[in-house]
Amino acid sequence: MGCQLSGGDPVRSVVSRLARLERRNRLSTAPQRLRIQYGYLKTLPDDYTGPRHVVTVRQLPPVEPGEDWYEWEERPGPEQCRK
Repeated sequence: MGCQLSGGDPVRSVVSRLARLERRNRLSTAPQRLRIQYGYLKTLPDDYTGPRHVVTVRQLPPVEPGEDWYEWEERPGPEQCRK
């Protein structure tokens, strides 16, 4: 009735193979550490209707250890690529 894999128990072989595949998948898809940034955003005037982008103006001192605080600013026009 079932296929014998290399002289061993077929169920044990399948379970072992599945465990190896799951372990490999877990390593390759491990979640990346999420980084949260806090800050203040200076926006463009409400009547501005064109394209806009946000730039980081400066990094502020942390309020609590491990917190990243920034000042951001909305600017008119599309984001410029750096060369």
